[in-house]
Amino acid sequence: MLDNLLAIQNWSAETKGEFFREAEKFCNEDKCTVTAKVAKELMKRAGEANISCAEDILIYATQNYFDVNDKNYKAQVYYLLGQLYEFHLDNFVLAYTYYEKYTLNNTLYEGNHSLLLRAVILRDNFTYSDELEKELRYSYGEQDLGLKNDRVYEYLGRLIVAQHENDRENITAFTKRLKALVKADELFFLDLLFKKDNIPDSLRVPQMVIDYINNL
Repeated sequence: MLDNLLAIQNWSAETKGEFFREAEKFCNEDKCTVTAKVAKELMKRAGEANISCAEDILIYATQNYFDVNDKNYKAQVYYLLGQLYEFHLDNFVLAYTYYEKYTLNNTLYEGNHSLLLRAVILRDNFTYSDELEKELRYSYGEQDLGLKNDRVYEYLGRLIVAQHENDRENITAFTKRLKALVKADELFFLDLLFKKDNIPDSLRVPQMVIDYINNL
């Protein structure tokens, strides 16, 4: 039945209600997983109705499905809420809130500090804070795939710290690196993906990040 619901390209309130009825057949752990799967697909399709339904089912999951023993089931829901508010609704305060909840529940994946660095930069609109510097320094110990999205927020963090310290050498260095990243990405059609060990390497950031870098 869930496959039938996913076959509907543009969801409505009726589709959402049918999803809730179907989800009741599962245990809470599976409800979280199914909700995350469906929300991810709706976010991929985009469109106002799909994004609204994705938000509603994810919020509903936080309110009704979180009686679970393994908190990573919560983490997958929180992570998608962070993505929804970051990439689809441009609410960076809520994006930070849910990414932070994700990191508090995530025990499976590395990158908690890199993720919070990104969230803090967006939430605080590229301004310095002790929190930003802390997450930047902690992120140095995490795995870095060397992909554009890994580098752009590291460089932004290092630039913001350099600006705070009036470190002219590093301000110049990281400004150049950021502009080079954006310029390299603009040379190709936005949907063209480079591969690094079969991992897509395309710059995916909110427009405000591109605007900030271009205005440096």
